[in-house]
Amino acid sequence: MVASTDLKFYVHTNNNAPQLINNFGCMIDVLDACLVNGFGAQTIATLTASGTTVTATFGAAHNFMQYQVIKIAGANQTEFNGEHRILTVPNANTITFQLVSVPSVNTPTGAMTCSLPPLGWSKPFSAAGKAAYRSNNTLLPSRPYLRVVDALDPAYTSTFAKYAKVGIVEDMTDIDAMLGVQAPYDTTAPTKNWVGTGSGTSAVNGWAKWYYAASTHNYDYSSDDATAISGNRQWILIGNRDYFYILPSSIPSNNAALIYGFGAFDTLLNVDSANTFLSATWLYQTAGTAYYRSQGSAGSSNVGSIKLILQRSYNQSANYSSASTVSLGVMPDNAGTGIQNYIADKSVANVIPFSPVFLRETVIRGQLPNLFWLFQNLPYSHYSIFEKSNELFIAVNIASLSSSQSGQAVFKIGDM
Repeated sequence: MVASTDLKFYVHTNNNAPQLINNFGCMIDVLDACLVNGFGAQTIATLTASGTTVTATFGAAHNFMQYQVIKIAGANQTEFNGEHRILTVPNANTITFQLVSVPSVNTPTGAMTCSLPPLGWSKPFSAAGKAAYRSNNTLLPSRPYLRVVDALDPAYTSTFAKYAKVGIVEDMTDIDAMLGVQAPYDTTAPTKNWVGTGSGTSAVNGWAKWYYAASTHNYDYSSDDATAISGNRQWILIGNRDYFYILPSSIPSNNAALIYGFGAFDTLLNVDSANTFLSATWLYQTAGTAYYRSQGSAGSSNVGSIKLILQRSYNQSANYSSASTVSLGVMPDNAGTGIQNYIADKSVANVIPFSPVFLRETVIRGQLPNLFWLFQNLPYSHYSIFEKSNELFIAVNIASLSSSQSGQAVFKIGDM
């Protein structure tokens, strides 16, 4: 059976991938490429079929990863064109994939190219440094917009940490015309999430944020006014037409990512017409105040945490809500996944178990799609891909509560 191409993933090492650097605007570049446009078109030197298995050869290193979804275009024999999941990567210049049936010829002709296709989202509104993204799946109970502001705010300083301000908007008629419920939203300060105030170290700029450039790694304690380090950051984006996760690191020399994301979660309620989540660093404070971008201690001066922001509360009232996460009752949130041996070390245990992640509002609202917590200390290498019960997964190092080590989470990336 030919592998499904619904789930896709992209990494910073792919050819012509946009990079997260120390400049405002680059988060929108990554989202545009992965959600809307696709990227990385390369000329194929040859395609050769043996039965239903096709080998693609390139004139230079392709930099694809095994099990990524590619798009073939330009073959005169159209059965070769379209989206395919990579089966193997024999070497730096070749990949293999599978067709539904034996093709009409073994060696197709044409000006053939191979690229990474997008998730298939739309970008209906945009302006300089601003973008609004939306799922194209009209069967979803709700299709709110992800509004992104990734530009230097007049209140902010250009050398400070870089992040995109993000929020859920129920409806829009223009990039700046927002209607219905917003998440997050403060009725006493309607622009709190979007417009900065003050200046210098006293500037307060945004509330829900996706950080991608800072002065320290993501699990360290620091303030936004510290000069962000230059260079390319690691990132991976995983998703489908209903949701996606974007996991950026904050400095070039460290791979501990933050689990950001947006889209539909799997609801457990009988009626839920607003099952949309936004995972972001929840932080409203001055640029000169130190904090943890990943996970903070409630009630302490070490503020800042990854929060799940929900489009509406579980009773469907016209107000946004927030949720924590829980997995098997062993660990309450992403501060614990993959950071210690809750069960025997992987060298002792004969399994590496992981479990789904649930959203806990006042009730257990639902489940985050294709995200799993681990119960052993870094059981996989970073970006390690593995198969389990005919499903494909990737392990990603993430920033944890500890300031001395990374945690790790697992994401489903497809089916065999």
